[in-house]
Formats: sequence, structure tokens, C-alpha cells
Amino acid sequence: MRSGVETRQGRRKKNNWAFPAKISTLLMLVSVLVMLAIYWQPATESREVSVLNAADMAERKNPVHGKAEFAWSRNTEPVRITFTGDLMMDWSVKETMNEKGADYPFIHVKEELQQADLAVANLETAITTRDDSYKDLSQRFNFKSNPEHLEGLKNAGFDLVSLANNHALDFGEEGLLDSMEYIEEYGMDYVGAGTTIEEAFSGQTYTINGQTIRIMAASRFVPSPKWYTFDANTRAGIAGAYDLEYLLEKVEKEKEGADHLILYIHWGIEQTDIPAEYQKHYVKKLAEAGVDAIVGHHPHWLQGFEYYEGIPVAYSLGNFLFPDYVSGNSAETGLLTLTLHEDEITMEFKPYYIKDDQIIPLSSAEEQQILDKLERVSFDVRIEGFEIINLR
Repeated sequence: MRSGVETRQGRRKKNNWAFPAKISTLLMLVSVLVMLAIYWQPATESREVSVLNAADMAERKNPVHGKAEFAWSRNTEPVRITFTGDLMMDWSVKETMNEKGADYPFIHVKEELQQADLAVANLETAITTRDDSYKDLSQRFNFKSNPEHLEGLKNAGFDLVSLANNHALDFGEEGLLDSMEYIEEYGMDYVGAGTTIEEAFSGQTYTINGQTIRIMAASRFVPSPKWYTFDANTRAGIAGAYDLEYLLEKVEKEKEGADHLILYIHWGIEQTDIPAEYQKHYVKKLAEAGVDAIVGHHPHWLQGFEYYEGIPVAYSLGNFLFPDYVSGNSAETGLLTLTLHEDEITMEFKPYYIKDDQIIPLSSAEEQQILDKLERVSFDVRIEGFEIINLR
């Protein structure tokens, strides 16, 4: 009996010593784990940020605020914005899209458009189902496109369209209101039009890679002053660029709070490959007002480039998608990409061609032929590959 009691007492004593030892061992293990966690945490976070920065624009889509769903803090990554010329989806283009699908015209440019952080087009047509009684009779031609064909633009990668042109009100103010509504319905933004003059001149703002970019639009070619003259009875109109002083005021206002302000402007003389004299004057004044880049359209032909005091200017991007009657100069098109660094904007241009209601790729020799022609009509630039280099 005693031995049995002694045995139980002995076991009890051993257990009393073993318990603190286990606690000590456990505490040591916890301490090691904590130290390891602290040691490895910065490296883990660093890898995660690196991966996300590499894929953020490819993975995040937001139809209202562009492709960047949220903004990263400022870094050294550049921003790439791709612009096109006039895009019209009536006549043979409408028929082809009805037959072959809304994506058909953009098959060959889709991949490049989607590689950009933003893709922008001049939508030179009303998007509406209204009948001919709504036509603006001051127009020579009235363009009307099917709302469902906007799906092709969205699928191709376009984020923003301009309505500041001479066909936005082809079906009156009601047609323009329809266009604005359908564009938003299909998940894209618009500039250059609105229900008030303030809204028409307001730019769309995007924050990408820590840079705040604002894009605004205006037109210096319309069939009637009523298109851009707002009064108490105006339901919708576009931003007019005829009054340069007023345009400059709006530019200065839109530049506030933006790292880069880009003006997307409808101007120039149709079927010419050089800018008009007034455009050179506009460039000077716009640069003084704070514009960081100017991208033009309307002449239906490609025109040259320049860097005015370091500010990139593309005078005309020609047609981008037009009916099958276009050929030669009117069918030459391409994608202009602006690369925005924190303190510099550079340009590159890749030529394409419009054929049978589709934007098609060219051979290297055909691309070079267009690029050589553009270099000849440009101002103090050299084009190497697709890059437009400032010689000033």
C-alpha cells in the first residue's frame, strides 16, 4: 500500500515538473514563429505588389471610370492611351455588322486596343432608333447607327468616345440624348457633349499608375451654330471650339487637379494632309493654356505630327472605320498611342487600312509607305519604327 502511495506521489511530482517544461517549449516555438512571420512579411508583400502592378490594367475593368478599378500610389510605370480617328457605323458598315456581327470590323485591332490603359475613338454618328422626322435638315448627310453595335466597340477595348463632331446631332437633340444614354448603357464614357455647356466641356478623369489624366473634347466644324449654342431651351449640345478664348478658359479649368490634360479636337479641312493656319495658332494658345497633348480628327485623311514646345500634336488621325466606298488616302488609318510619363508624353503610330468595312493590317512595306508620307508632312519629327521622335 505504501509503495502504491509512494508511486502515485512520485508520478504526481514528475507531472508537476513536466507541465512548466511544456509551457516553456511552447513559448519558445511561438516566439520562433513570430520572428519568422516578421522576417518574411515584407518580402511577401513586395511580391504581391509586384505581381499586381504587372497585371492590374489587364485584370481590372470599370465601365464608368476606365480600365483602372482603383488607383495605385504614384510610381514610375507609364500610362498608354490609344486614340483613333472618325468611327462611323452607318451605310455598308451597318449592313456588314448586322450580317457578320458587331465585332467583325475590329478583329485585327482588338488585341492592340486592349493592351492600352485607355482606348478612345471619335464616334461620328448618332446612336438612335428614331425615324427620319428627327433629322437635322442643315446636314448634307445624316448618320444613324444601331445601339447594339456599340457592343463591338466595347468588346474591342474602347473606353471613351467623343461626341464633339459634326454628326453627333444628325438626328437632333433627341438623337444626341439617345447616344449619350446608349454609350453609358454599354459601359463606356463620352466627352464633348452634354445637357449643359458646362457638361459638354467637362473632361473625363482617369487615375492610372498614380497619374491623373483628364481628356476633354471640342469641335470646330459643325453644320449649324445651334449645335453648340446653349440656351434655356437647349436639351443637349456639343462643345464648340469656334470661340478660342472660351475654349482656353475651359482648358485652364479642366487642367486643375490633372497631371495631364489631353484635348481631342474635331478640326481642320477635309481631304487635306496639312493643317490650316488657324490650327497652328490654336496649338500655340492651347499649349500656353496648359494642354499637354492635342489629338485631332475630321479631315478624313491622315495628317502629320509635331511636338510644339514638347507638347505632342497629331493633327488628324483620318478615318478609323468608314463605309466601303473609302479608298486611298481616305482608307489609310491607324492607332496613335500616347505614352504618358510623369514629366513627358511621347507618340507612336501604327498604320492600318480600311477595306470592306473592316480595319485590316498591312505588310511592313505598306506600313512604311504610310509612315514615310506622314514624316514628310510632319514638323521636325523623325519616325523610327512606329515611334515619332522629336527633333527640336
